[in-house]
Parts: sequence; C-alpha cells; structure tokens
Amino acid sequence: MIVLVPVSMFSINFSVARGRPYSRLERRVLEEIAAQAGVAPGQGATLTSLCDTFRVHERLMVEAVVTLVGAGWVAVTSGREATFVLTDEGQQACLSGKDPASVVVAPAAPCTVVLDRTAGQLARRGEVLTVSKQEARPDLNPSTPLRIVRNALDESQIQKLLPRNSGEWVRSIGRPRLVTVDRFLPVRVDLVDRFIAGLPRGWHQALSAEILAVAQARKEELESAPEVQPTPQAAVKVAPPVQARMPATGAGHRPTPLSIPGRKPPAAALGTAAAPQTSGSFPWLYDAEPFDNSDSSPADQSTEAALFSDVSGEEAHQLMLAEALANAASHVLIASPTVNMESLSKLGDAIQAAVARGVRVDVLYGDAEEETNPQDIVDLLHRIGYHAAERLGRDLLKPAKERTGSGASILIFDGRDGALEAVIGNYAWVGSPGSAQAHSAHMGGTEFMAQVARAAAGLWTWSGDPDSADRWRHVADRCQDETAVSGARGDRLNDQVLAELIVDDEHARVAQGSDDGALRVGGACRHESGFAAGFRGISAVLRRPDTLAAP
Repeated sequence: MIVLVPVSMFSINFSVARGRPYSRLERRVLEEIAAQAGVAPGQGATLTSLCDTFRVHERLMVEAVVTLVGAGWVAVTSGREATFVLTDEGQQACLSGKDPASVVVAPAAPCTVVLDRTAGQLARRGEVLTVSKQEARPDLNPSTPLRIVRNALDESQIQKLLPRNSGEWVRSIGRPRLVTVDRFLPVRVDLVDRFIAGLPRGWHQALSAEILAVAQARKEELESAPEVQPTPQAAVKVAPPVQARMPATGAGHRPTPLSIPGRKPPAAALGTAAAPQTSGSFPWLYDAEPFDNSDSSPADQSTEAALFSDVSGEEAHQLMLAEALANAASHVLIASPTVNMESLSKLGDAIQAAVARGVRVDVLYGDAEEETNPQDIVDLLHRIGYHAAERLGRDLLKPAKERTGSGASILIFDGRDGALEAVIGNYAWVGSPGSAQAHSAHMGGTEFMAQVARAAAGLWTWSGDPDSADRWRHVADRCQDETAVSGARGDRLNDQVLAELIVDDEHARVAQGSDDGALRVGGACRHESGFAAGFRGISAVLRRPDTLAAP
C-alpha cells in the first residue's frame, strides 16, 4: 500500500567560514609592534621602522599590517607618520602565545531542505524523493495529516543539514525561503511485516506509527466497504515494463522518479483492482530496501563541545544563575519553561546589578503560570531596567512580550574571558519548580554555542521580536568566526564531549531513555494543534569521545 506524507521545500542561502593561519612574517610583525611600543613614550612601530627591521619590500609589510588591523589586533594612531600599536585583543594574543589566524568568509551554493508537514522533520532534498500533487494522487492514496502549518524553520536545525567541506563552518544563514508547498513523499507500507520503504534515514522514529495507522485505517475502510474503489477512469495508467538496464545509483547518480524505468508491481500481475495500480507511479519504492530498527536512527550530527559540570537540584541552579548575572561581560539570556511574579521578583537585585554594568539581559518564558499576567512581567522588568540604567535600561533588559510556547530551559552567558557558555536542562529559572528533579549540563565550545545562539534567536522569533533575534544571530556568527580561527590554529577543547543540540520537532525522532551511554538533558512540550503544533523545546545529547568513558 502507498501512503503519502505532505512536505514542503525551502531554499537556504548561507556562507561558510574557514580559518587562515597567519604567516611567519605576520606573527613576527605582531611581536615587533609589541616590542617597539615600550621603547619611548608616545612612540611606536611605523611602516618604515618595520621595513628596516625585517628588510622586506614595503608592499609585503603593508599586507602584513593590514591583516593584523583587520583581525582587530593592531590599531593605527595619527601623527607625522602613522604608528601601530596593539589593541587589548592583540596584547592578549601575544601573552597567550597562540598563533594568530584570520577568517575567510565565502558564499556557498544555496541548499534546499524538505520539511515534513506531519511531524516537522527536516532532510536535504537529495535524501527525499518527492512528487507533485498531480503525481501523488491524494484522491486515491491515503495521506498522513497535515499538522505543521507554519512556514518558518529554526536556523539551529538547518545548520546541521548545510553541506560544507572539511575545515569549513557555517558562518551565517539567510532566512529560509519557501519554494513549494503541494508536494508529497510516497512511501510503501507492508502491514503484514509492518515495514515502511521510502522514508529518509532518521524520520522513522517520528513518522512510522503515524504512517502505519493511516495504512491500517485505509485497509479497514476497504475491507468494510469493498465497493469503495477508485473508478477505472480515475486510476493512473501504468506504463508497460521497460526492458532496460538500471542506471547507476552510486554517488552522484541518486535514483529519481524520472530516472528509474517503470516496472509492474507484483500486485498488478495478480489482477488487483485499480487502487493498487497507483503504486506503479512510484516504481523506485519496490527497489528500495526497508529500514530495520537498527537502521532507522538518524545520522550522527554531533559537534565538539566542552562539558564543564553537571548541575543538579534547586540550590545548584540558583547558584549558577547568580554567578552568571554577577560575572557576565556582555550577555545573559534566561529562557524558562514557565514564569511567575514571585520567582522573577527574587532575581530583581541581581538582574539590576548586571544591567547597571552594561550587560544585556534577555528574559523569555514558554508559558505564564496560573494567575500570572504577562503584562505584569513586562512592567516589572521595565522598572528594574529603568532603576539600573534609566532610559538605557529598556535597551539592555529585554523581556519577552509574548510567550514562546517552548519547554526550553536555557541560561546563556559570557564569562570574563568573553567565551559564551550555556546551562541546558529542565529547570524553571523564573517559574515554580517542577515535579522532576532539576538536572542540567553546563557547557561551552564555540561551534556548539553557535547552534545554541541560533536557537536563542529562534526563541526570540517565536516571541515576536525580530531585532533581538538578529542580535543573537550576530552572536552566533562571532562564535563561528572563533571556531574557524581555533580550527586553523589546531586548538583543542578541555573536557571535550560530542554534543548534539535537539531543537523543537527534532525531539520526535530522539529515543527517550535509550541505553546508549549518552547523557540527555533538556525540556520540551508538545502542542497538538495550532500554529505551534508539534514539539517545542531544546535539549542536548552528550557523548564522550570513543577513547573516553561515557559521562
């Protein structure tokens, strides 16, 4: 039996970044500028003095200095002759002893992704053989329900699917553009053996039960009313078998509906009625091998991350939040599954002190608890911001004016060294404690944190604040630049783990309680209908590298 899954396609423009290690000359010029800065008050290295020191052509020296200025490590001062001095970042670089590196950003070829409209799963276009509505014949073939009606994609999910070469990172992602809506993914269902052929790898966990239920309902419908059959005029004509050699299906020759010769399905040879004849429209499904349970898991999409600590219990979470607000240099984002006035008021002094230091503080929540008015939350935070920095306080302290509808529990902050960190789990930071014990993971790592920052942008998008969403997209871009530089230098993370960020409908494909040695933290809630239908939340799956024990 054929079952259809409604899908849509989105086109994504993006750019990639790669690190370029500085040349030996550039490293030596940086050191020489640092050395000449202390020779005499008000003096520093000049283009002439640097050329004399290294005995190179002026053009080469200009290129080296421009590279260092572009990296933000060297500044130019005015005077009779321009002099060069180190910035704070340049001084830190010299003291750290790390080799400098720059970032090269280039546009990548646009990528098309497919969104399933039943469970919200995503895949690259090349992994999904879709057909038009005319070819799918939804009037003859049963279809899974269309639940996902929104036309927005979360960038932290898209990032995992974008192709890139070794040594490259996704630097920035454009807004997904809806290409087409009325398309279907046909799958072949065998109710006897209960297998499904034609689903992309990783979609089985989220869609198998739904597809089998639709197929079973159609089977019972036909058995209870055998006269309910498509008329011969409505049936799709099946081309006669073509005696041709099958085309290559290796890399670069993926089969498509037009590249596989038609073949008569086994049922048609037995004189089956017109309804099964529609299967002849999808001959590739009869050459596809069904996935068994061991094959249905999604491909690993983990990135390198740092696991600083495991956070358990109410007291440990409150201590972590207090330290984040006290020590953050630029950013603090609090995303809580719920909010109430009492819990938020207790944080008033700590939030006010952070805003008074010039720290941007974002407060988002999935839902307001009983007897909590969302406008009261906004008014309270506006008062805190005004008391901290008067008019500037409203720019620094950003409350969500609309609930996100997400079960996400995230605390994001940057420490004194500027590195972004996150605490991901199930704790209600500004709400009442839940029935389950609070459990989170304190994590870092620039590549992983770029995904977390994009997930934060997604939360702000759901809350209806595009400006705050763009701000976190810029934070993600900076994280990716740091990733590219670290990759060029060959830096390694301490406390390294492999981590995958699970966002929204990706929760439908993650086996809960799986005994695979992975640590799972996070929270999500499910909406049955409406614009937010599906799973909403953020989690992380952590694994130690193969050489280490599981956490």
